[in-house]
Order: sequence, then C-alpha cells, then structure tokens
Amino acid sequence: MYLSEQVRQDNGYTQNTVLRVVARYTLYFLPFLIAYEAYEYARAIVIHFRGLVYYGVVLDISKKLFGTPLTLVLASHRSIVLGTIAGVVYALHPLYFFLFAVYLLLRSKRLFEDLLAAFLLASVVAVTVYVVWPCAPPWIALPGVQRPPNFLLEALEFITGVRIDPNPYAAMPSMHLTMATIFAYYYYRLRKEPIVPVTWVTLMAFSTMYTLNHYFVDIVAGIALGLVSCLVGDKYLGPRLGKRLEKLVDKLVAINGQNSVKGLAAP
Repeated sequence: MYLSEQVRQDNGYTQNTVLRVVARYTLYFLPFLIAYEAYEYARAIVIHFRGLVYYGVVLDISKKLFGTPLTLVLASHRSIVLGTIAGVVYALHPLYFFLFAVYLLLRSKRLFEDLLAAFLLASVVAVTVYVVWPCAPPWIALPGVQRPPNFLLEALEFITGVRIDPNPYAAMPSMHLTMATIFAYYYYRLRKEPIVPVTWVTLMAFSTMYTLNHYFVDIVAGIALGLVSCLVGDKYLGPRLGKRLEKLVDKLVAINGQNSVKGLAAP
C-alpha cells in the first residue's frame, strides 16, 4: 500500500510539473496571438465602419522636413541589392521577434516578462490608433509609385498557400519599427552589445520606406512608441504581469490537482 501511494504521489508530482510548464508557456505566448487577432479586427472595423483613410498630415510633415518625401527618393533609386536587403528584412517581421522572445524566455524570465508587457502596451496603443485614425501607406497615397516585388514573401505565399495581405490602414505608427525597437532594447539589456540592435533598427527603418510601406514620420512614431513601451514595461507592467501569470499557472495546477484527487477517490 505504501509503495502504491508513493507511486501515485510521484505521478501526481510529474503531472503537475508538466502542466506547470505547458500552462506557463501557453500563457506567455497567447498574448502574441491575441495581439495579432486584434490587429486583424482593427482592419475589419476600419473597412466596415469608417471607410476613411488619412495620409495628408504625415505627407505634409515629410515634405516640410525633406522637400521630397524620403519614400519617393528611395523609389527613384531602385537596385537589385537594395531591393533584396529591404525585402528580406521586411519579410522577417514578425518571425524574428517571436524567435527572440522564445530565446529571451530561456535566458531570462524577468526580461521576457518586461518584453511581453512592452509588446502588449505598444499593441494596444497601435491598434487603437489604427481604428481611430487609419493612415494609408505610401504605396496607396502617393501617385505613380509601386512597391518593389518581394520575392521572399511571394515564395512564402506559394509554399503556405496563404495570401499575406498588407494592411492599407496601418501606416501610423509603424509596428515594424516599434517591434524592432523593443527587440533592440531587450537585446541590449541581455547582451550589453549595441551594434546588432542599432543595425537592425536602421535596416528595418530603411526597408519599410524602401518598400513604400511607411513614411518617415511613421518610423519616428514607431521608435518612440517602442521606447516608451519598454520603459513603462520595465518599471511598472513587467513585474505585475509576471506575478499575474504565475498566479494563473498556480490556479491551473491546483485545479488539475483537485481533479486528480477526485479521480483517485472515485470507486
């Protein structure tokens, strides 16, 4: 009887350990999926309820700063090399960010929680702006320009059979730059090495303008949103979010333990 009870306890401990790991990783990465769905819902809201897009303000600011918007300047200097670089960098969004999030979780749970908090805060702000003030990207707003072909995205569409549709209402702010900034911030906090994060943000800024998906103002707004979200996430949201997620994990494990005890007690 003693051995049988010991085996049951060991099995229960193993099940709880596995459940805790599965629950923790599920709760940690579920917000990324929710943010993506919110992004898609924002697009649907704009299409069905607003029917308006804006671009005059950001375009005027770009003209005042540079005379000719930088997106138009880049559109007049096409090359295979620049197109390849811009296409690859742009197509890696958001895959690189999620892979880095997994890596960060394995290296530092606290930094991951701060990153997750920053990402959620930035997503809430960005999606709200997309709904309240939808802004058309340069490839729609500027006459006589076309986006360069992105063979990597086309190959991905061919392999997956899924149409990767660009959002014509989400130019401001640039979430490409917001997420690149969040990545850069936590990469630096983890590795204390500035070359990789600065280079990546620079490449992403170039690629978003070269592919005519964002204005210069969108890029500045995206970087600013990323920095503010990181600072707020570090100081206020990250620790609280981590504690709340751990409490949810504990509740799930406790519920599973109660169900296991009932199962053992059943005749």
